[in-house]
Amino acid sequence: MQVQVRQILSKTIALLLAMQLFLIGFQAKSQIDQGNSSIETLIWMTQQYISVLVKIRSLQDKKEETDSQK
Repeated sequence: MQVQVRQILSKTIALLLAMQLFLIGFQAKSQIDQGNSSIETLIWMTQQYISVLVKIRSLQDKKEETDSQK
């Protein structure tokens, strides 16, 4: 039972992170449409994506740590 709950939570987190990436892209398009420089927007997007990737990496590390303790 606990394994199922953990799998559902993992899939939910993955979905939310994917949605966050989509929203970053959508927000970047809005910034460009509002007249912001493409380069500035690209730099902003890169900063946003890095923070998401850091979250993903920490979640992977935690998962590997719990898997190794079993």
